Amino acid sequence: MAWGMDVLQEELKQRLILDNPWWADGKPASEIRKAARRAFVRPFLGMLKAKSGAAVVLCGPGRVGKTVMIKQVIQLLLGDGVAARNLVYIRLDNPAFANMDLGRLVDDALATAQAAGDARAYVFLDDVHNVPDWEHQLEAVAKARAHCRLCAVSGLTPQYDDAPFAVSILPPILFAEYLHILRIREKLFDADGRLADLDGLNRAFNDYVNGGGFPEVAFKPKDAAANPSDVVARVVHRDLAGLCGIADQREVAKLMTRLALETGLETSIETLSRDMKVAKNTLRKYLEFLESAYLIKRIWRVDGESKRFQRQTRFKVYLTSPALRAGFTGPSPLDSRAMALLAETAVISQFMHSGAFQRLFYAFWKKGRKNKHLSLVEMPPRGDTPVKCIELDWGDKTIAKPAEMLEDMVEFIEANKPATASKVLTRSTAGKRAVNGHEIGFMPVSVWCFAVGQVLLTGQPA
Repeated sequence: MAWGMDVLQEELKQRLILDNPWWADGKPASEIRKAARRAFVRPFLGMLKAKSGAAVVLCGPGRVGKTVMIKQVIQLLLGDGVAARNLVYIRLDNPAFANMDLGRLVDDALATAQAAGDARAYVFLDDVHNVPDWEHQLEAVAKARAHCRLCAVSGLTPQYDDAPFAVSILPPILFAEYLHILRIREKLFDADGRLADLDGLNRAFNDYVNGGGFPEVAFKPKDAAANPSDVVARVVHRDLAGLCGIADQREVAKLMTRLALETGLETSIETLSRDMKVAKNTLRKYLEFLESAYLIKRIWRVDGESKRFQRQTRFKVYLTSPALRAGFTGPSPLDSRAMALLAETAVISQFMHSGAFQRLFYAFWKKGRKNKHLSLVEMPPRGDTPVKCIELDWGDKTIAKPAEMLEDMVEFIEANKPATASKVLTRSTAGKRAVNGHEIGFMPVSVWCFAVGQVLLTGQPA
């Protein structure tokens, strides 16, 4: 028998049936039901049910559990009484699907599911970045099918301005999620929620930065080997190849390796171009791609008066998860020099799901012959008054000589008067100090990272 379109369509229908097991028994696959549930599942479900945006787009780096979370959302919708056949999941990494017109594919999938036409259907489009010009196609499909709520999953940032989507970012695992899911929190905090074991929290934090960002490493069974290098191999060599469409993927992987080793350090296009022997414009394109794939975050400079530099020649680059570095180098001990950079990288990664992620800067200015600097400055959505500034001190050096060690921070505070109290994030120092007439809070990095995620987990401060 000739291999015709009818046979092909039947094969594609079988693929849809396999990918939507709840059509048969009303339940997602058992591995989805058993998987750890991220703190973002229910907030995302609320966004999906709301009417904001033509469609909902879930973005984030590879290997953080976007597909698992979508199927857990489907599980919750089933529990809310949505008919199983009104829940349609389509994997667009299937080349046959990716080459089809998106509107026709959605219609064919709804027909295969035998979705009820008089009830809202939810259509989940996984790996939508495989579809050419996916943003415009998704917008057109969503607007033409008002009876459906479309949810797209992408490993890349939407690439055109004013896209009419409700966009949510799933970051690597937050430290508070890590403690919660592994049931470590109960061992470190007392019944009233007060920290009882800072050394234990710091050891857990060290484990977290060395592998806790990715579910397949952090939440593996105890009898299974957890290897961050496996995640890095998939992200850099397989996922990047499917995302970037860049001619020399080896150059991108080489750049990613260097940035992983130097996470948290200042660099420049000139330095990278000279060292890697790659043209500056090519490097800019690579950096833009890695940032759009949520693998790195560039932090730009402001001066001592919190003004942005007109010509940004230097910047800091952070991994979006410190655990990526361990995949390249192996774990970093708690007392290693690299741990200071990993702690700073962890601070950045806790911001990733919030609007503040796009408003993070570092300060650099000159005073006479001195170079002045401040680790992090959060700027407001509008205006030039900083929200807060943060200094990182993993070595616990500032507490002995705060006036001397925090001279640059105090100068920045006096010049800019941040809207909220400034902090020094340490390894073990906590409390408040008056430094040259300014009250500055000291908090261990591990406590701060936990507190940020705890708000998401509970809706209440830690």
